[in-house]
Amino acid sequence: GIVAASLLTRLRDNQEPTPEDPSSKVIITDINDTVLENISQNIKLNEMESVASVAKLDFYRQFGNNYIPGGWIESEMKGMIEQPRKPVDVILAADIICQREDAIAAAKTIHDALVPPSEGRCGGVAYIVCADSGHRFGVEIFASECEGIGLDVKTNKVAELYDGKLLLECMESACGYVDGMELTFFEVRKQ
Repeated sequence: GIVAASLLTRLRDNQEPTPEDPSSKVIITDINDTVLENISQNIKLNEMESVASVAKLDFYRQFGNNYIPGGWIESEMKGMIEQPRKPVDVILAADIICQREDAIAAAKTIHDALVPPSEGRCGGVAYIVCADSGHRFGVEIFASECEGIGLDVKTNKVAELYDGKLLLECMESACGYVDGMELTFFEVRKQ
């Protein structure tokens, strides 16, 4: 999230001065209050307050059918009540599925959180990387759960993308990485 905010800041710095588009922001989400507090501190330390914010997101509180006006539901945090949030154009996510129920809830959340297509405009897109089903249960049903609620899904093994150059030797030192773990890349679009 901080990297996305940094890229947005650089993009804005390289453009002609225009009124800031309040919708051009990075929303960094998690379910864990401690993680959200750490993210908030990182936003402040990196002086990204103008382009980044945090929101508590509980996949299990989303419906998968956009019945709630505004897209997705931001969960209660620090005394703030649940509230609907506007759909977004892009979702970046990693390692969001650990069990079968997570795959179902993540698909519903992506459906609700992505902006729908409109006249002359494509729907939103989510880019997700997850460990394979041998290491994260439920990943094997994620694509079909997305498709079942009307999302378009393309799936690739990360090792096969860009002739394997995306996977560096340093992957083995990444938190949560286990020998033999393969990563799957999902591109999910709202049609």
